[in-house]
Order: sequence, then structure tokens, then C-alpha cells
Amino acid sequence: MRALAGIALNTFRETTREPFYYILLAAGVASLAIMLFIPLFTFYHETDIYKDMGLSFVLLFVLLAGLLAAATGVAREVEARTAHTVLAKSGVRWTFIVGKYLGVLAGVTLGLVVLGAVLVVAVYYRVELDAGILERPYTLSGLGEEVEAFRWRQINQALTVTPGLVLVGLQVAVLAAVATALSTRFSAATSVALALGAFVVGHLLVFLESAVQHAGAGLKALAEAVLTVVPFLEIFNLNDRLSRSILTPFADTAGSQALWGEVWAYVGLAALYAAAYVAAALVVATLLFRRRSLS
Repeated sequence: MRALAGIALNTFRETTREPFYYILLAAGVASLAIMLFIPLFTFYHETDIYKDMGLSFVLLFVLLAGLLAAATGVAREVEARTAHTVLAKSGVRWTFIVGKYLGVLAGVTLGLVVLGAVLVVAVYYRVELDAGILERPYTLSGLGEEVEAFRWRQINQALTVTPGLVLVGLQVAVLAAVATALSTRFSAATSVALALGAFVVGHLLVFLESAVQHAGAGLKALAEAVLTVVPFLEIFNLNDRLSRSILTPFADTAGSQALWGEVWAYVGLAALYAAAYVAAALVVATLLFRRRSLS
């Protein structure tokens, strides 16, 4: 366990020292700040659109940071021949793989917390910027039930993005595990490209099964293989519903109601799926790394 913790901590330090890490974080903060003041011309739904776009931007920058760190971690150690030294201390290769992944995940979590905090604060103030003429006096000064209700509305809108941020983290955790497994056999550039391909395909799997219903046996077998191997990433996508919610009630386009607790229950199920997929990906990564020559 000491070796595992040491590898994870060292990987976290390496990840957070990389220039691309801070460039992506700065770009994410700048994007969220700039969008905060851009009119979206959606007739009193600008906050909803901002929440949706904000979650997408957070996913983009955290995903790139996570994939670059995960894809370069193992490959760089092998190419620089420092993996021999690390493995001599840790003793087993699974410790090396899991430690690398946990270090990357810690770096991803830090970036997600920073960008998530910026998004929550930005949504809070976006409600004030988008307030209508009748609500404008309550955003400036005053006391009373109207002002208190408006402030609670700001808080509720801001808190609504928190389940989306957790789902962003789970999605990046899954793809980072994929990139870690790929990096045991491929170069960093190839691993990033393949992981981004898994990201695209993973969001399109919802259409794949229906698309091959009338196809031949070979194409159906290929589709089944893709459905088995590639993570189903749409399970982590609630942006559309969360963007139109103000905490409770949680309403969809059909007008049905769902309690706030049910949203977090869904996030919990998504977390179980992510944990199972990450565990499987790390097992595969360990098996692939055991067969790789380090000489």
C-alpha cells in the first residue's frame, strides 16, 4: 500500500506540474467567465443555456487534462526507462498501473473542483444578470420576501449543476481508465486519439443498437462487440434535464416530476457503473502491461 500511495502521489505531482494542466484550467475559467457576460438571446432561458454550456465546457477541459495525463503516464515511464526503478520498489505491475491511474484521477478531481466552483458561482450571478424587468429591483437592494425568494432562486439554480459536475467526473474517470489501458500498448498520442474516439462512440451507442436491427449477422456481431467494449457514456449525460431545473421539482419536457433525491440516486447508479467499468479497464491494463517488455 505504501508503494501504491507513493506512485499515486508522484503521478499527481507530475500531472499538476505539467504546463498543459494549467493551460486547460485557465482556458476553462476564461471560457466560463466570458460566457457569463455574453447575451444568448433565448428569451428568459439564458441561465438554462448557460448551465448546459458550462457543464459541457467543464467536461471538455477536464477530459482533455485527464486523457493527456493518463495517456502519457505509463508510456513516458516506459520510454524513459524509469518504470524499471518504480517496479523494483513496488514489486508488482498492478501497483504501478493502479497508482498511476489514482494519481491522474486526483489531478482530474482537483481540476474539476476548481472549474466546478467557478461554474457554480457563475450560475448564481447569471440568474441576476438574466433577471427580468420586474425582478431587477430585487437584484439590487432591498428586503422582504421577494428579495429572499430571488436569492434562494439563485442558490437553487447554482446547486442544480452539482449532480452534473459529479457525472462529468465519473465520465472522465472512465475515459482516463481507458486511456491508461491503451497507454500500456500504444504511444501517448495514439492513446489520446483512441480514447477520444471512445468518447465519441460512447455517446453514439444509444443509436447503434436500433441502427443495426435489420443488418446482417456479421454487422450485428460487430455492434455487440462495440456495445460490450466501449463504455456507454450517455448514462453520464443529464445536462439537458439539469439545465431546465431549479433544484426541486425536477421536471422534464413531459411534465413529470422527480424529487431531488431521485436525481442523486441516479448519480449513485451511474457511479456504480463507472466503478465497474474502471475496475475492468484496470484489470485489462494490468494484463496488457504484464506482457509488455520493458527492456
